[in-house]
Amino acid sequence: NGENKVRSIMGNDYIIIRPGFLLSGKSKSGANDIELNQGDTIGGGLSRDELAGVVVGAIKNAKYGLTVEAYRKSTATKLQPTFAIPSGKELYASSYEGLFVNAKVD
Repeated sequence: NGENKVRSIMGNDYIIIRPGFLLSGKSKSGANDIELNQGDTIGGGLSRDELAGVVVGAIKNAKYGLTVEAYRKSTATKLQPTFAIPSGKELYASSYEGLFVNAKVD
């Protein structure tokens, strides 16, 4: 598994962002439209500028040892039929940097 290899090489000095499928167009509301999740149970889509915002937010927040799924709230989709929405692990914020504040270290 590629992610496990990154974790073994990097120790806790990593942030893995699992973006959803890429949508056409641009964000209308920035971070307000975005949801992060942990646990690989929910996915969805987001635009390229939203993904860029998530990446910059992760770097600026400087919290490492994280793995998150990133998607637009309106596209949230269960990754398996038995998974629930909401999962209870959603992360919301009004800024991209703020999305990572309550993220749990792997």
